[in-house]
Amino acid sequence: MNTIQNKLWVICLNIKEDRYISKNKEYVLDAIILLVIVQIARVIIKYIFLSQLNFTLENVNIANIISIMLVGISLSLILRGNDLFNPPGQRLVKLNNRYDNKYIRLILGGAALCAIFVSPYFYGGYVSSNLIILTLALIAQPIFEEVIFRDYVWNYIRSFQKDEKKVLVIVSLLSALFKIGYWDIVSQNLSVVGSSFFTIDIIISKVFLGLIIAFILGIVKIKYKDIYLCIFVHSLINVFFAR
Repeated sequence: MNTIQNKLWVICLNIKEDRYISKNKEYVLDAIILLVIVQIARVIIKYIFLSQLNFTLENVNIANIISIMLVGISLSLILRGNDLFNPPGQRLVKLNNRYDNKYIRLILGGAALCAIFVSPYFYGGYVSSNLIILTLALIAQPIFEEVIFRDYVWNYIRSFQKDEKKVLVIVSLLSALFKIGYWDIVSQNLSVVGSSFFTIDIIISKVFLGLIIAFILGIVKIKYKDIYLCIFVHSLINVFFAR
């Protein structure tokens, strides 16, 4: 009799949990709102800095790097103490990863570092405008996006959605759509260099490419549970798409 009661109790708990998750599908909307706020904050900070500088390719991308860094650091300071975005269990996983993934970190980190130093040679030389663009593409952007998506947003979605494959799909879609928010970066760079390309064409291609890259990075996240490895892999991938 007790066995039957226990089974019924487990079934009831599972039903309640499923209802809780289904009723809280707005967690995706919450994540979208957060990402929109992040992009708006980045654009505002960028234009504040850019208003004090001449409108050149170097200055535009310096303002982009500064805005990304400031928004990323601010977001980390705000969310790191939140149990939905940074649960205690995940903090322990991060501590363990320092030792579990030590050699993989060294290999990928070394490869990413070498790629960062060598890539300017293949993208027009070691001139200031080139180095600034590559700093944005290979350092600032990978750190910014991985901390947001494969760390905080991933943990937040995971708090409501227990199936990690579904988390992978949701976060990858959000990550790809986030590329639309870089409209200002693409359009300003095109206008400064006088390119004949259209912003919308580049953004659409970035969204589709971003979806593929996000799936790859999501698989790395699931396999290794290590945000540093995601950053290194992202940086290495961006070496081929820096322009």
